[in-house]
Parts: sequence; C-alpha cells; structure tokens
Amino acid sequence: MPATSQRVLGLAAMLVTVTIWASLFISLRQASQSVLTSGDIALLRFLPAAILFGWLSRHRIRHIISVPKRYLFAIAFGAGLPFYLLAATGMQFAPVADGASLIPGILPLFVSAIAWGVYGESLSVGRRLGIGLIVIGIGAFLWHSLFFSPWSVTQGHLILLAASISWAWFTIGVRVTGLNAAEAGAVLAISAVLLLPVGAMSGLVSFNLLQAPLDEFGYHVLAQGLGVGIIANYSYAFAIRRLGAEMSAAIGAFTPVVAALIAIPVFSETVSLLTVVAMALIVFGAVLASEGIKWRRTQTKSGPQAA
Repeated sequence: MPATSQRVLGLAAMLVTVTIWASLFISLRQASQSVLTSGDIALLRFLPAAILFGWLSRHRIRHIISVPKRYLFAIAFGAGLPFYLLAATGMQFAPVADGASLIPGILPLFVSAIAWGVYGESLSVGRRLGIGLIVIGIGAFLWHSLFFSPWSVTQGHLILLAASISWAWFTIGVRVTGLNAAEAGAVLAISAVLLLPVGAMSGLVSFNLLQAPLDEFGYHVLAQGLGVGIIANYSYAFAIRRLGAEMSAAIGAFTPVVAALIAIPVFSETVSLLTVVAMALIVFGAVLASEGIKWRRTQTKSGPQAA
C-alpha cells in the first residue's frame, strides 16, 4: 500500500481513537457515580475484546508467543487491567479535563523518556523543547492541586501520572513487537480477563453486575466494551503501525481538549484559566515531543510483521 494511503488510514484511525478516548474519560467519571464496580466495568470492557480478538488471532498463537515475554508483559499490563484500575481510581478524584490531560496528554513525555533511557535513542532540540513544555504543564496541574485543591485531587493526579507511564509501555510494546492490531488486542484483553479473578481474590476488584440498572449496563457495554475495548484498542494499535508510536501519541495528546469540551455540558464542569494554559502547554509540547524517533522493531522467530 502506498505510504500516503497508509498515512491517511493511520490519521483516520487516530481520529476515531481520540473521539473514543475522550468518551472514555466521560464514562470513567460516570462510572465513579454508578452502582457498577470497577470489576464490573473492567469485565464489560475486556471480555468482548478478548472474545473477538482472540478469535481473529487464533491462527497466530505461535507467532504471538514467539515475541519476547517482556514485550508481551508491557502490552498486557501497560493498557490492561492494571492500567484500567489506575485510570478509574484517578478519575474518582480528578476532573475530566485533568484526567484527559495527565494520561494521553503526557504520554509522549514517557514514550520519549523510555526511548532515551532504555533504547538509547537521541532527542532532538525540538523534542527536548516539547518535553520541557509538557513538564511545565504537569507542574501547573500539580502546583494547583497541592496548594489550591483538596489532597484527594493531588492523589488523583499522581495516580493518573502512574497510569500514563503504564500506557507508555503499552505503546512501545505494540510498536517494537510488530504485532498487528488484532494480535495486540488479544494479548491485552485476554490477559485482563485472566487477571480479574486474581484481582477479586486480592480484594482489588469486586462485582455488582446483577444489581445494575439496565440502562447503565447497556451504556457501559457500548462505551467500554464496544468503544474502548474493541474499536479504540484496534484503531490505536492500527495507527501505531501506520504512523509510528510518536505521531500517534502526539495526535492522542489532543484528547483533553475534546474531553474537556464534552464534560462542560455533561457534568457542568468549569475549566479554569490555569487548566486551559496547562492543557495548551501539554498539547503543544506533546506535538513537538512526538517527532523524530525511529523505533527498532524486535526480531522474533517469525520476523517482524509487515507494515
């Protein structure tokens, strides 16, 4: 397929992804006010994807297990159940605009840090400038929460930062393994479903699915199961393969703008001037920080997948 066509398809996939990601933060905020537990929503989110992507990848099992286990671990945990629990917990304390800024917005910062620290990639001047702007934007959020907000908001911000670090490992894992979108989705979703009983036994998750009103159940099946669990997981992995981890992360940085605009009418949330400035710094910094790295794919026994 011509490079231009691949780029157009990748951009279209990221447009879909950003729209769903923005809706994700809305649904996470609604879930914090729902009778559904984090375990219920995780089940609705990951089970349909596990079934679909597992079936689509059933003939690729040998190829998947040939990938170095550390990269499979990065995919499984980076955006799987541990990531979801971090994001859901953080969104219980932080406004939608903050959550959407501190997860996808600062993703390029952590992607760049891992690329430089782990893979020895060089950072251009523009990339360093972008990282600096992101750091200033994060600092603005944390400064405001430390001195002008309840401690619970600060806790929420710190948890959301941890979720973003987790997601950065997923982004890199998908890129360097060469797994296609369905294969990466299968690793992510099946591992999350398998971890749910472990989470229940350890007390990290609980279930209340049978007590939920039908309208809430249906909403989260559509928003989490279909939207985030299947469509966004596939479209994001697809975009990474077509555009690269850097550009995909940069476009994803526009998620907080979309999420904040949706949250204003839905939750009557107000966006302060400081929040607008911090979001602008993070978005602009993310675009600058996401240029220039060429990732080396991991060679597996079957070789890397063709782009």
